[in-house]
Amino acid sequence: MMLKRVCAILLGIISLAGAQEDFEVKSVVHPVVAKLAPPKLVGGLSDTAFAVSTTSAKASKHVQLGMAHLNAPWDFEAYRHFCAAAQADPDCLMAYWGITMSLAGRNHEFRRQRKAAIERMVILLEAKKGVPLEQGYAYAAAQLITDGVRSSGEAFQAIARQFPNDVQSRLLGNFLTRDGFDGNGEPRIGQQKASESLKKMVEENPDNLSVISFWVTSQSESPLKGEKLRADVLPYARKLVEKQPESPIFHLVLTHVEAKCGNAALALVACQKAIDLYENYMKAEGVSRYDCDGWIRAKIYQANLYTVLGHYEKSLPVTEELASLKVDPERIFSRGASLLMWEGRTMGARLTMGRSSKKEWSAAQKQLETLSDEEWHEDKSFAAVYRDNLAFYFGVRKALAAKDLKVAEGLYGLLIQHAKSLEGMKEAVAKTSSYSDWVRARDTLGVAVSELRGMLAMQDEGAARLGAINYIKGAIERQGSPTNLLPAAIDYPMQARLGAFHLALGEPGKSALAYREGLDFRPNHVGVLEGYRNALIKLDRKDAAEQIRKRIELIKG
Repeated sequence: MMLKRVCAILLGIISLAGAQEDFEVKSVVHPVVAKLAPPKLVGGLSDTAFAVSTTSAKASKHVQLGMAHLNAPWDFEAYRHFCAAAQADPDCLMAYWGITMSLAGRNHEFRRQRKAAIERMVILLEAKKGVPLEQGYAYAAAQLITDGVRSSGEAFQAIARQFPNDVQSRLLGNFLTRDGFDGNGEPRIGQQKASESLKKMVEENPDNLSVISFWVTSQSESPLKGEKLRADVLPYARKLVEKQPESPIFHLVLTHVEAKCGNAALALVACQKAIDLYENYMKAEGVSRYDCDGWIRAKIYQANLYTVLGHYEKSLPVTEELASLKVDPERIFSRGASLLMWEGRTMGARLTMGRSSKKEWSAAQKQLETLSDEEWHEDKSFAAVYRDNLAFYFGVRKALAAKDLKVAEGLYGLLIQHAKSLEGMKEAVAKTSSYSDWVRARDTLGVAVSELRGMLAMQDEGAARLGAINYIKGAIERQGSPTNLLPAAIDYPMQARLGAFHLALGEPGKSALAYREGLDFRPNHVGVLEGYRNALIKLDRKDAAEQIRKRIELIKG
């Protein structure tokens, strides 16, 4: 019954795909992967049993390892394993399913290989290759292409009902039917159901790495408060690295969770381990940073964590390295290149937004100019527009510090124009591999623009000055929770800016409250703790201020 439905829904794709009479496996293997040695057939990550229909034991093992890396999540390694499976058995349906899933998205440099894999999957399905379970997987993958994420998730849920012992379909069904959180940070119905189901799966499979990984990554992307993460997620994130201490992706996941819980020092330890393991992996496997975005994420996190711990100066060598890394124009559409240009090269500037000296702001602007316009590849990437917006931000800050309100207002107007220019690039960016980076940049500028508007209003007198509070509150509402194994785009919470404003107005009570709320948003951020302590001193709460001082010393080490 399911096979008939599969064939029916794929007829349109088949007509576009055409027959693959002269199919060659190399059509699904990108040259970047083809020049590498086959991925090692070593286990550890693979603990979700899946019987693969194939005549090759090697293909079966590669599919299982591909699934494990897909769950980790480590898409590039998953893709390598699925390619190796296809090379071992060109008629293995699950190999092409895996390539389709690991190369999610349309506008990246591996899109031709994904299209070829989809076509091959359809042809094999028409030829009735694979068992009903595998055919169901292929159908669900097709749903992802034709009808979107939720339809695919529902298809995987249908598989799970038909095959209740199949763990992988339950995981994918939960993952793909999530629908996010509302404006108050509360889970929507689909999100709540998925979380409850994943939690039950963890209780049923407490040692299954794939189940644990899905649970940790899904929950760490949510706007949960620190105490909830510490209770429900952190123990499992630590369990991942205990069971697989040589896995860089699990150390990166642990970095993300420890950081969100306010354990920056522990996060930094995990982060350094992730960096070391990724560098060893790249050297051993011959993989470049373009195909190892985990290394870039870990370096970005490293710089962030130094700043959160009150050691901004230690972040500078890291951000200088990231700002100076050039990109091969032939790899401009790789995940690593996009992440490096949008996030890595701008990390130093964004960390400096929380600083207070003109010298540091000028240094941030200079760091943005480390590479020439040519090295920003403006004919293929829009990252330079983001860079320019950040440069204008510091221009406004410097003018405000110099009490030159006229210049500040003029530069702010130019920033607004450039921010609108970035916003207007939505359709063009959607056709590239950088859409998610663009969304994050757009949202970051939305926060920064509101923050600056508030800081400009602070220069006014009387009632107009009080309007600054509303602008800063607007920035607070716009800021989001750290996601995608990256730290917050702006390391300090906007509540800290509000706290500083109230303190300047002689309102230490309101200031302390704002800083306290900021600590809920960015637990144990040393800069926020220092502001909170200043407010407590103004309130003459000496004992509480002394406790915060000791806490700061303990965190800074």
